[in-house]
Amino acid sequence: MKNILKLIAVIAIAGGLAACKKDDGPEGPTDLSGGCEAVDLGLSVKWASYNVGAKDPNGYGSYFAWGETAEKSNYDWSENGQYKWGTYDDTAAPKYGMTKYTANVSGGDGLKTLLPEDDAATVVWGTKWRTPTYDEFLELLDPAKCEWTWDVKKKGYTVKGLKTGNSIFMPVPGYRCWSDLFEAGEYGSYWTSSLSSPSEAHYLCFGEIGYEWNTGGRYAGGTVRAVTEY
Repeated sequence: MKNILKLIAVIAIAGGLAACKKDDGPEGPTDLSGGCEAVDLGLSVKWASYNVGAKDPNGYGSYFAWGETAEKSNYDWSENGQYKWGTYDDTAAPKYGMTKYTANVSGGDGLKTLLPEDDAATVVWGTKWRTPTYDEFLELLDPAKCEWTWDVKKKGYTVKGLKTGNSIFMPVPGYRCWSDLFEAGEYGSYWTSSLSSPSEAHYLCFGEIGYEWNTGGRYAGGTVRAVTEY
């Protein structure tokens, strides 16, 4: 009888510990950003306070080809700067030499948004973060939700959420093509996670005179401003 009571007690304690552990909830997503703040602008996602690869809001950060997760010395379709997901060939219909993210062609793989393993924000900063979609950038640009103010001294935009009053700073890092850096200090070229064609993806370009949506070759080196749901 004593042994049975001891067994019941052990089971009860173990059950209690298990229940406490369950109440604590699962471990949260990994955050390898080094302390980057997730800023609530009153939008559907929170925006990182600085670029992936940067140390502070004024830093340019790292440059990534779309769908790649590390910097390199040469950004090109060619063998010198070989793009990970193919070599552009406009005669290689219908996929133009692309081996992944070919949703926009007949017989394509159906992928039109970066997967976590190909998302620089997720790979470099952890699962808490990802590259924003085209629609999430549209929300950031909505004048009813955010106010963009050009900073002449710092060269970039302060983006203020009208609902919360919180803000982020978006510098103008330019972009990398071949082995060169272009338009740094004049324009910002920020990748979205959204494909536009087999060989191109959507990105936001902005400078002192305003912004424009564009599509660019996936091989080019653009910057990434991460978002999170946490």
